[in-house]
Amino acid sequence: MTGCGTLSPLQRRGVHALLACRTAEEAATGVGVSVRTVRRWQTDPAFREALRVEARSASRSAVDHLLASQRTAVGVLVDALADPVAGVRIRAAGLLLDAGQRAADDDLDERLGRLEEVAAPWSTGIRGAV
Repeated sequence: MTGCGTLSPLQRRGVHALLACRTAEEAATGVGVSVRTVRRWQTDPAFREALRVEARSASRSAVDHLLASQRTAVGVLVDALADPVAGVRIRAAGLLLDAGQRAADDDLDERLGRLEEVAAPWSTGIRGAV
């Protein structure tokens, strides 16, 4: 976990539990601490940053898996051209391709946003000089 050097091993487990569980109560039970402790951890900037970094990493991993599955989805669609009863597989493949396209678009939007943040000081300086 990047940027988690200041967290205790228990807090690192708490980060993972919060990402795996539906509620803070479930996470607290899984780690073996009180909900109050989990809530206190959530107010700590280092803990929040670790949670953000891990959530982003998990999201990237899921998107990578989704995008890797697109080749299979295309294969299903091609095979379904000759199979009149492949409706469920066709629908699943189509949903997978749609989700993959949205994920790719989101990734592009995020990368463009980071570029704009980096370029902002330069573009302000250029406009001011003209």
